[in-house]
Amino acid sequence: MATACPEFRCAICGEVAGHVRWVTPADAVAETSDPALQALAELDVLERPADQAAVAVQTFFGTASVPVWPEWIEPVSRAIADADASALYRLGYSYAPFHCPDCTLTYCGAHWNWRTFEDDPYTGIEGDCPRGHFHVLAY
Repeated sequence: MATACPEFRCAICGEVAGHVRWVTPADAVAETSDPALQALAELDVLERPADQAAVAVQTFFGTASVPVWPEWIEPVSRAIADADASALYRLGYSYAPFHCPDCTLTYCGAHWNWRTFEDDPYTGIEGDCPRGHFHVLAY
């Protein structure tokens, strides 16, 4: 069964900034077109608790599996169905890291001034939107 996978497009150029979609352990069998999603689905089978949902967030800097707590399933579902990046970001920046909540706009990698950072022992991605708003994009 196909799940909703809205494209979030850059407010400046219209290129795809990201996708967000539900993933399940069954995706390890069904998802063969994207090696990153395949790997995430296979890891989810091993690591994610059986009763915990997750979304795959594809961005200009990679793909991540982000857990969704039971109380957030309905609002995350609604935000995905409505392709509402602002609503996803309000639930947690990792659900829509390509979105600038200050501008209430979404930008692609060509328009974010993004870079990796090290916060020993962790690494992440931070950036400034085209209007200069600083955000951590991934941690």
